[in-house]
Amino acid sequence: MEVLQYELKGTGGGGKAFVRGVKDYVKQYERSSDSVPPEHILVFDEAQRAYDAAMVAEKHKLVPGDRSAKSEPEHFVDFACRVPGWCVIVGLIGGGQEINRGEEAGLIQWAEAIRRSRSPGDWTVYGPPPVTATFTGVVFQRHSALSLDRSLRSHLASELHRFVADILRHKPAAAPALANIAAVLKAEGHDLLVTRDLDVAKAYLRERYNDDPTARFGLLASSRDKSLAAFGIDNAGQKPPGFHGPWYGDPEGAANRRSCRDLSTCETEFGAQGLELDAVLLAWGTDFMIDDDGRWSNARMKPHRSPKVPIANPWQLRANAYRVLLTRARNARIVFVPPLTELDATYARLHEVGFRVLVA
Repeated sequence: MEVLQYELKGTGGGGKAFVRGVKDYVKQYERSSDSVPPEHILVFDEAQRAYDAAMVAEKHKLVPGDRSAKSEPEHFVDFACRVPGWCVIVGLIGGGQEINRGEEAGLIQWAEAIRRSRSPGDWTVYGPPPVTATFTGVVFQRHSALSLDRSLRSHLASELHRFVADILRHKPAAAPALANIAAVLKAEGHDLLVTRDLDVAKAYLRERYNDDPTARFGLLASSRDKSLAAFGIDNAGQKPPGFHGPWYGDPEGAANRRSCRDLSTCETEFGAQGLELDAVLLAWGTDFMIDDDGRWSNARMKPHRSPKVPIANPWQLRANAYRVLLTRARNARIVFVPPLTELDATYARLHEVGFRVLVA
């Protein structure tokens, strides 16, 4: 959101004329049931990640147990029902993107929101076949054309996402097959590289894009790692307001030194989700690593601070975070695995599945 607002700031309102955060939108219209949105079409990106009622209550500072607390889908359905004549909610869905507390309830919240609305019979849901069962009890029409599974960028994008998903599963025996897929991706222009030297990785990117000042490349890392700070990587999850727009949009060497091309500041899964770069330097952390049994473990991750919103599956949130981080690059992804003994097996696994060793 902040990146789009930064790029659209010339349209007025600091870029907020067309793009607004869900939290701000909900807070504006939840205050009064008489407040009516002027829009007839509401677009909710990453609809499967909508906050549940407990997370909305925490974020909006409601009293714990307040019965007025609603999930984001309930709020949006309520707002839409206020609009005279007609209103459409467009929910954009991307599987495996749930990376935060309060995002694990999934699409079922939208079906429940309609069933609990003031006029559930007035709603018709149009969706792709795979989500049919989710909307049981709601008027639902299946449309295969709504399965948006082809990329406008690359015909191999879907293979890349499947490749990454398979890496993050507990299937070490699949390594040879994954290495074959990696070779095909390499032949088609998707570079997969791994190194234990951060300076070598940075030098590679600067040299690769030295003659292309418009190319975007930057440093990403998981927000739950506790070891990367020792290597000069600030992977704090919540960046200050105004950080994301310049990071993605400013040219190298800008006065604020926040351009991604400077490789001096870092985005986490929260700032990278939904956006892409030409190349990514991913600093791998100890929060998700191969353990002594050859399986991915999140045992050493930085714990979530607040116990108010329970987490159903912390391991899955970590796997999803690394899925996001590994799929943000259009052309090249270089993984820096810190030279820590506990990460030796992780480095070996990445090399085994097809990441080529980057040499100076």
